[in-house]
Amino acid sequence: MDIKNELLTVYIGWDSREPIAAEVCKHSILKHTSIPVNIVMLKQDELRERGFYTREIDKLASTEFTFTRFLVPVLNNYEGMAIFCDSDMVFLTDIAELLEEVDSKKAISCVQHDYTPPPGMKMDGQQQLAYPRKNWSSMVVWNCAHKDNAKVTKQLVNDPEITGAYLHRFSWLDDKSIGLLGPQWNWLVGWYVEGRDGTPSLLHYTEGGPWFNNYTDCDYSETWKGYHNSYLATHADPVIKIEDLSLPTQLKLDIRALLTICSDPYNIYTDGLIQSYIKQIAHRYTDPRLVGIVDAGGEPKPGQEPKTREQMKMDAILDNFLTGAVGVFAGSKNLPVIPLNVPVVVRGIAKKKVMHKCIADGRNFYYIDTGYFGNGKTKLYHRVTKNGLQFNLPIWQDCPDDRFLKTDTALRKYTKGRNILLCPPSQKALTYWNVDLQEWLDSTVAEIKLHTDRPIIVREKQSRHLRANVNTMEMALADDVHCMVTYNSIAAVEALILGKPVFTMGPNAAEPLANTDLSTIEEPMMPVVDRVRQLCCNLAYNQFTPAEMIDGAAWSMLGDNYSRDINELNTNSVTTDQNTRLKSYFPK
Repeated sequence: MDIKNELLTVYIGWDSREPIAAEVCKHSILKHTSIPVNIVMLKQDELRERGFYTREIDKLASTEFTFTRFLVPVLNNYEGMAIFCDSDMVFLTDIAELLEEVDSKKAISCVQHDYTPPPGMKMDGQQQLAYPRKNWSSMVVWNCAHKDNAKVTKQLVNDPEITGAYLHRFSWLDDKSIGLLGPQWNWLVGWYVEGRDGTPSLLHYTEGGPWFNNYTDCDYSETWKGYHNSYLATHADPVIKIEDLSLPTQLKLDIRALLTICSDPYNIYTDGLIQSYIKQIAHRYTDPRLVGIVDAGGEPKPGQEPKTREQMKMDAILDNFLTGAVGVFAGSKNLPVIPLNVPVVVRGIAKKKVMHKCIADGRNFYYIDTGYFGNGKTKLYHRVTKNGLQFNLPIWQDCPDDRFLKTDTALRKYTKGRNILLCPPSQKALTYWNVDLQEWLDSTVAEIKLHTDRPIIVREKQSRHLRANVNTMEMALADDVHCMVTYNSIAAVEALILGKPVFTMGPNAAEPLANTDLSTIEEPMMPVVDRVRQLCCNLAYNQFTPAEMIDGAAWSMLGDNYSRDINELNTNSVTTDQNTRLKSYFPK
């Protein structure tokens, strides 16, 4: 196959016990390649941070990439061709020659060994296991767009019920979908013999390589050492472990990219981008377009010392968003020196003082919290709202349904019931509007009783574990419920999805389709399913996965779907009544 004009991504398995093996493998690819190549190290900790890998650590897994290798179609967006190889490999020739032997109609292509390893321990101390199709998955050319590989989802790879045997044997494929490559493309050192089996193009030190002290004299050890020496000669300081530095993720990425550029002074791979990239990095950290606030910004409680930088835990979700938006971190004490035209982003209601300050100063801010829907036991989606806690500004754009469909959320038709479900928010949330929880609860119950004698069930805010596993909102709404009443809980959106009318007493994402006058509680408005669906489509464009935050998709979509800033509520597209109500939500 011919992809010489396309960028080929090669995913290399990375293990913290032998990082040098992965670096030498990468070096061998770049040394010979005649086509554009993008190298990605499959680091388990980074994949966990980005939300791609959630399996519990398997003590029986021989490497840290035992399972992560099967994320290649997902990471490649189910597009084009991609290659995975173990870290204990060295390419002896141009990777383009490998692609020339691939049948593009196959789902995958690999060397189909009839290999049984000797019993005992490998050189890295791991148990040597024998199983059918052993080592087939150690080098795979993936046709990521093949229809059968659509079955290899993130959910499948992370399912604890899915065994290594299922994945490594490519059990989701018919044998006819597996392309055959010659043994030279996964030459098992110590197993294959030159002459008898051909000539190697890709060495695989499957039982241990020369980077282990007790395996320095294995077959082809001098070959690996030659590539190792070549790697050292082109890297000024190969022992630096950037991942161990106490720096934000974006800065680590910049340093890693800069080191890559500096290792190529003749612009063989970087194509003259050194100066422009240095300017880009300098501009990013001297003139950011977004600033993430990492502390709550309030005064410490009596007897407490302010948190030091070392005590502040890195917020992974905020870090993901800043990475994609090309932003930087700062503390709340830095707000006075940050230009007012630079927006800030915060995560969690604990940052209320920062948000109040932004509103008072006329500074745009973005708020990150739990997504509106699509989250089960694992929190996959996070909402990002401009100048508020939820997307409750008038909807000026009808978004398509593509993102909503990905959440696999089923809409229910309206069903009648007897009880009123009252869902108060937490006191922490109400503090944002200077509202006392008990006072709001008492006054709301009293007003409801003026207009109906229906039973009132009060569902206090529970822990996320209970809400997701034990007492879900679906369970609560199935208990003969007539309608839901809340202040700002995003459960109001879930109620509409499940076919129940809602009353919102405060700013809420469900507000466009919600009732607001408790005097109508006996005959509340229930929107038609099509309107609920459109609301969900709009909200789906305002909630994002960590991966969408990292790659900049979230920031791009937010820019497309928000046209108003904090000082632009008085426009012709917003009615006087809406204006009055919206402004009333801002804290005094």
